[in-house]
Amino acid sequence: MILDIFKEKNLLALALCFWGGALAAEDIRPGCYERVYTEDHLRSHPEQVVWQIRLKVGDWFTEVSREGKLEVVAANQGHARSNDMMGRVLEQSLYCGTETRGDVCQAECDAGRLEVIKQDSSGMIFRTRFLLVGEDGCDGLMDLAEVRDQWVSYRLNRVSASVCSGM
Repeated sequence: MILDIFKEKNLLALALCFWGGALAAEDIRPGCYERVYTEDHLRSHPEQVVWQIRLKVGDWFTEVSREGKLEVVAANQGHARSNDMMGRVLEQSLYCGTETRGDVCQAECDAGRLEVIKQDSSGMIFRTRFLLVGEDGCDGLMDLAEVRDQWVSYRLNRVSASVCSGM
């Protein structure tokens, strides 16, 4: 009887470890990611505020975070147009990874975050419902979300490190 209870508890513990491990977020891989959206794509997504986007995920900044840098060129549509952001180059510094989640990049100054929902050798898909980008420091001028607090996803391609040089 005691042996049966011991076996059941061990099986339960093993199942929870496996299940928890399967759900655990993977660290964001370092590298350079980019996407330049075509005019056809932008026409079919009229609320999209991003024309070009680059994300550089670099070296370990802390024990759990990699340094990240996001650079966006605003599209001539959506709230980017109505806020006179179109064509402007906007940036945000990020910390990619936290003590509890390896799949997020958090902006400084409570300026939002992105969550990586898929990554492989060809690139990544991330989503956000609030992430400000701006020109300097904490001054966020434009939200990457088309509508604040509603998820929007971006698919970026993995590209040569030289594309992100100078970021």
